[in-house]
Amino acid sequence: MEQLQLLQERLTKLGYTAHVFATGDAAKDYLLSAIPASDSVGVGGSMTVQQLGLAEALRARGQNVYWHWGVPAQEANEMRRLASTADSYLCSANALLTDGRIVNIDGFGNRLAATIYGPKKVYMIVGKNKIVSGGLDAAMDHIKNVSCPRNAKRLQLKTPCAAAGRCMDCASPDRMCRAVLILERKPNSHPMEILLVDEELGF
Repeated sequence: MEQLQLLQERLTKLGYTAHVFATGDAAKDYLLSAIPASDSVGVGGSMTVQQLGLAEALRARGQNVYWHWGVPAQEANEMRRLASTADSYLCSANALLTDGRIVNIDGFGNRLAATIYGPKKVYMIVGKNKIVSGGLDAAMDHIKNVSCPRNAKRLQLKTPCAAAGRCMDCASPDRMCRAVLILERKPNSHPMEILLVDEELGF
């Protein structure tokens, strides 16, 4: 928890609004109180959001939630577009460095784009397992050899990393590592809250 509190201070200096929560359920309760019931909500492909059941909870109170997971392939791009223009946007990070830099990698780039421009407000939920000590090389190593292989296997993608458990720098059509975004501090485009959770969430 102490590490999260130090990181909270660092993120605040970088322009974010940062919170620390002991559990994912506590972070979920906060989000349900912070996001206005009248807001449309976009979701970036996030195992964390899925784990917390946020989309279901928001829909249960009548909100429009735009998320491309589970929709037919021909509708997915339109759902990504709608999510990027929603009032509130929920996502996670692939890696959060202890100096406050946030690193994300996408296959389509929809989460990267929405993180820096489009929605009126962004909420990023980060479990303690996403926090990386060291520099960008350490962050990329975590993403390439932990996050992406596990997600590829979970999503049953036909990538070498799904089978090998580590990055093979492949040319697979299913490759997820196609675009990289490094946030050095909060973008000027909109308010952004970082929810640091003292539990493991996602990969």
